Amino acid sequence: MQSKSLKMKKISTFFALLTALGLQAQITVTNATFPAAGDTLKYATDLNPDGVVITPAGGPTTWDFTGLAPTVKSETVFRAAAEGSAAAEFPTASVVTVSEDGQNETYYSVLATSFENLGFFGVDPTGGLPIPTTFRFDPPVAERRAPLSFLSLNQSASSLGIAFSLADLGPLADSLGPIAGLADSIRIRGTATRLDLVDAYGSLTIPGGTYDVIREKRTEYRDTRLDIHTLFGWQDITDLIPTGGFGEGLGSDTTITYLFFSNAEKEIIAEVNTGSDGLVVETVTYKDNGVISGNSEVLENGLQVLVSPNPANGQAVFSFKNGTSGDYSLRLMDARGQVALRSNLTSTATTIQLDGMGSGTYFYQVFDENNRAIASGKLLIVNQ
Repeated sequence: MQSKSLKMKKISTFFALLTALGLQAQITVTNATFPAAGDTLKYATDLNPDGVVITPAGGPTTWDFTGLAPTVKSETVFRAAAEGSAAAEFPTASVVTVSEDGQNETYYSVLATSFENLGFFGVDPTGGLPIPTTFRFDPPVAERRAPLSFLSLNQSASSLGIAFSLADLGPLADSLGPIAGLADSIRIRGTATRLDLVDAYGSLTIPGGTYDVIREKRTEYRDTRLDIHTLFGWQDITDLIPTGGFGEGLGSDTTITYLFFSNAEKEIIAEVNTGSDGLVVETVTYKDNGVISGNSEVLENGLQVLVSPNPANGQAVFSFKNGTSGDYSLRLMDARGQVALRSNLTSTATTIQLDGMGSGTYFYQVFDENNRAIASGKLLIVNQ
């Protein structure tokens, strides 16, 4: 068996060799890239990315993401924390962002070495809880760190928890099934452990720009549980309730995300979301430089998909303008990029039933018979 000192010597030699490789091509990301009040960060998200490959660790590496095309675009506006309606709940916050539908406010603290998510106020974005609530992370979640360079390694853990009276939840309590008759309150508990490793560096090209970047591999282990309060105290019922409603998003999950940071921009240049194996690319969010795609391909000139009503409650009608007859299909994704609904569409108008889908912002894509994405947009569901 190798001695401990010999093992440590080999590890030190390995890191020294990695650090020596391409040293001049590496960058260090500083706290000058942390968002501040008055900043507007612009992003595009490709929910059906093609040609994005997870490369091995190390560098220098040249990444070409010019094939990305925006399924949906978004802007994140950072305001002084005092402008938020729940600022008193987050006294250490520096800035706040407000969701497009105005239902959620997220509070952040800007420190010298970290940009931390303190929590949010509003309806639960995963389950659509009908009552505005304050959710606090304990401790706060470091979304960005500085200085950040090749081989930076950070580990963190956080949790949140909140309890509700069943009487306050209205029809949503019905999704608990017969269990609801045994309880007077519910409690949601969540824990998350993150391991962030800057494992690669190099040059990244996205539509409209090329940037010197470092790549941070973020592995997050989540566990979300649901308890009910009865005469016998709190009982964990996570594995007993049906899917949908409160059942959505419960249990354990592992996510692997690759974040590409530049020291020249406040936007994250690209955020690549993968499956739990870290290899299959599912969605990519990237800095919006106002370019359609690397090849500027427009699939259907003049085609429009109209959605009515939007916001929707219970159902929505998808219809075409300037379209041609044929077979079309619809894919509806939630805010995490997970497919929530699939349906066929006619070339005239199709009514889509939205029963059982939680309140929130969804993204839709429409595909033609050749499985080409020909239109995309947002659908806001508001259950009453």
